[in-house]
Amino acid sequence: MANINAIILEDTTANRDALKKLLLQECPQVTLIGEAATQEEAYQLIQTLSPSLVFMDIQMKEGTSFDLLEKLHNEGGVHFEIIFVTAYGKYEYATKAIEYSALDFITKPIEPDKLKTAVEKAEKVLDKNQYAAQIALLLENLARPNTKSKRIAFHLAKGIVEFVEVENIIYLEADTQVTYIFLKNGEKLTAMRNLGHYSKLLLTDYDFFPISNKHLVHLAYVTRYNHSELTVRLTNGEHLFASRRGGKDFRQYLNNNKQDYPDLQNGGLGGFLKRLLGG
Repeated sequence: MANINAIILEDTTANRDALKKLLLQECPQVTLIGEAATQEEAYQLIQTLSPSLVFMDIQMKEGTSFDLLEKLHNEGGVHFEIIFVTAYGKYEYATKAIEYSALDFITKPIEPDKLKTAVEKAEKVLDKNQYAAQIALLLENLARPNTKSKRIAFHLAKGIVEFVEVENIIYLEADTQVTYIFLKNGEKLTAMRNLGHYSKLLLTDYDFFPISNKHLVHLAYVTRYNHSELTVRLTNGEHLFASRRGGKDFRQYLNNNKQDYPDLQNGGLGGFLKRLLGG
């Protein structure tokens, strides 16, 4: 087990002490080499100690730790792994940006199992250039909090992270704890997280629909839905099966959102929906 030199950026003494205690109990591979209560203190520690890992509290009295992250990125890059820490329910736009970048955060009060998992993931980061790209995507999304991310990062096998334009995703398919991503160019990726993780992002920000517990389809690539057969036809010629509940919800969704398909009104929207629904 490799030794990980770490520092903590947290402006509350009690929270720093709680994290230190958990690290001592749960993560023997982590050696704490410094702690900081302000962004400036953390900046100086990073410059002088070159830690491998920084536990970075998002909320600071002086703003957010993303200011420090941006400063380091602009000065030549971030040469350490980061585990963000935030209060539950705080900074939803920021945690979403973190997830789109395939980075990790844990919430307070910190659960031992989640801390151990986050540290183990940090140990497996192999490609520093890849990690820098994740940081760049995070900062790009944070710079425009009211705009949905155009790209999403997927964790693949062997520590690889793939950056994908969301508009190029046709559908996602669950297979126990992994997710298959089918792309417009015919490529198939295997992401090492379950479908629920990606559904949370894509259902909120994009026109994806869960036709079953197994499939999440991008509506831009749907050409027909036959409700009597519960089949969804896609632009690449594939047919997916909806569950009975998913099919019922999908049909209702299409009927309730006719106004969202103005560019498909060939011969009238009613005719389009009739064809799309297999009627």
